[in-house]
Amino acid sequence: MRIAFVGDSLTAGKPGSSYFAILRERLAGQTLVNLGRGNDTVVSLYHRLARLRFGEPLDIAFLWIGVNDVTQGSPWTFQAVSLLKRQPRSRNRDEFRAYYQATLDLLRRYSHRLVAVSMALKGEDITSPCNCELEALSKVVQELASRSERIEYLDVRTVFIERLTGKCVSNYLPRNVIRVALDALTLRSDEQVDKKSAERGLHLTLDGIHLNSAGAQLVADCFMSVYNSPNSLDRATACVRLCTPSLP
Repeated sequence: MRIAFVGDSLTAGKPGSSYFAILRERLAGQTLVNLGRGNDTVVSLYHRLARLRFGEPLDIAFLWIGVNDVTQGSPWTFQAVSLLKRQPRSRNRDEFRAYYQATLDLLRRYSHRLVAVSMALKGEDITSPCNCELEALSKVVQELASRSERIEYLDVRTVFIERLTGKCVSNYLPRNVIRVALDALTLRSDEQVDKKSAERGLHLTLDGIHLNSAGAQLVADCFMSVYNSPNSLDRATACVRLCTPSLP
């Protein structure tokens, strides 16, 4: 099978731990294509994909994008870098919806199965304004996926929230791009990532956004739930059922 993973730095795997590396080991007999790029938004991703030559058709494509479109909690330095790198954020939910739909339409041309993945977290405090906006955008993703029988919805957000329920959570988020760059350069193993994550009081992420090894394992389990259940369209239920037992 030829399976593509389309998204931002969470898919690219830096900084933090890589769910793609876990899946590459689990699906060693398949062709896995990583189309993640750091700092991508739904706007910049659409334009990048529109210029891309896909070659052979894809058996499955996972689309996981949107966390960088949420500006709440992002210092001006992050927004400045986005502009310099020509990775603009969607200006509002209507623009997010339009670009997300266009991205789905584009990927649908090349994919036998297309999976739209909800956003996870921006900070592990799930009550924060950032996460309230991510919740709203995830509902947009779910609505767009529900309009087509050929598009499946995978709710990783619910799984992350359930995992954090009852825990003492940190509101840590990186305050400048230098901190993120240093994490990417200096934290080269899962052990180093997990140590820094623990120092920041985090459970599933390195910095509130990018994954530690527990978060990467959780995402990999969710994606495997889709791979292992090709006849089911309700991925949210399948994900919760299949992902939860794998972590203590």
